[in-house]
Amino acid sequence: MHESQPINVDSDTSDEQSACIALMVTAEREFVAFTRAVTELFGHEQARLSAEDWLNEVASRPCLPGPTTRAWRQVTVAALARLTIRMAADLQDSVRATDF
Repeated sequence: MHESQPINVDSDTSDEQSACIALMVTAEREFVAFTRAVTELFGHEQARLSAEDWLNEVASRPCLPGPTTRAWRQVTVAALARLTIRMAADLQDSVRATDF
């Protein structure tokens, strides 16, 4: 189901450092792919807002997602949901503005 793992940032063991590095690399790849796609589809402003959403989603979780892409994809899907809501609200506002 949902794989989470707490990270001990004070550890000095090589295995835990390798796990942290793998986790960071996976998270970075997911974040970059998401923000790049949003930039291409919706522009820089929406990408900036979506990047903030993505980071806020990570910060709101009690544990970091696991080291797999699938675990980080859940963060991306949550940020994508926020983007969808924002875009729908913007569209609705623009429709209202043209109704007058």
